[in-house]
Amino acid sequence: MKRRIAFAALGFATLLAGCAHEKAGLDGYRWAYLEGGSEPPRLAYGRPDSDDVALMFTCQPGRDEITAWVEAPDKELVLASGRAESRFPGAHVADEMSETGHLEAHGKASAPALAAFKRTGELTLVTEGERHSLAATGADRGRVRAFFKACGA
Repeated sequence: MKRRIAFAALGFATLLAGCAHEKAGLDGYRWAYLEGGSEPPRLAYGRPDSDDVALMFTCQPGRDEITAWVEAPDKELVLASGRAESRFPGAHVADEMSETGHLEAHGKASAPALAAFKRTGELTLVTEGERHSLAATGADRGRVRAFFKACGA
């Protein structure tokens, strides 16, 4: 069952189009909280009503664990919020939609940058040494809080 959920999430992640660093902070990108059925809670940053997703998180409710998918050439996911920075080790996963594959990273939902993101809505993706804002604004902040609440963080 856990493996099937991981493959379903990976399937969703393969729909990512383009590099995260090219999409970060672009107009039209928002945070979406997705839940339901047998799927684990998901929080995705992308264009509404599309498969165009730059960053996606999943979690297992009640566990302090998070998985992230991002199309980036880096070997780890680096997120910052305010003065907090968190690094999540990862590995590249090949897929048919991307030449470089996707970085799948794992870590704690309570990591300092994610705890600050939950509290403030501010999130910065650091990739290839460049910083890109993925800030949650307005209603998106509620979606971010709902995701972390569902995760138990």
